[in-house]
Amino acid sequence: MKKLTLIIALLTFASSVFAQQAASSGKSEFMFIIRFKADFKPTSDDAVKANIRKWQDYMGALAKSGDLVSGFRPTSSGVTISGTEKSLNKNPYVSDGLLVSSILIVRAANMDGAKEIAGNCPVYEFGGSVEVRPMMNIAGQ
Repeated sequence: MKKLTLIIALLTFASSVFAQQAASSGKSEFMFIIRFKADFKPTSDDAVKANIRKWQDYMGALAKSGDLVSGFRPTSSGVTISGTEKSLNKNPYVSDGLLVSSILIVRAANMDGAKEIAGNCPVYEFGGSVEVRPMMNIAGQ
């Protein structure tokens, strides 16, 4: 019972912090989890170069508009630790043949706005995906 009460209190606090941040800026923050085919083989160097230019334009436009909060690109190496046994897989996690290739934090007025921004992402050209998730600040900053 104490754990349930603590969880409810934390969720209530986090929701209020998120609501205050969204109200003060007029925009909310969303996480884009960008996944790419783990076994991707480019059709040509020119196709890759053209896609890189599209990424530069996409990221540049987000930065110029002020909607880009942050971005991260993990390397292709890593490990996955899972389960109560903490079993170790000496590779990053791949699901449905997709590997997380980037994480972006963007600002948008609402989920529809975030989906519109995500819809312009160049990752789709090569069969990738973007998961859009609203962010909650649980640190209380």
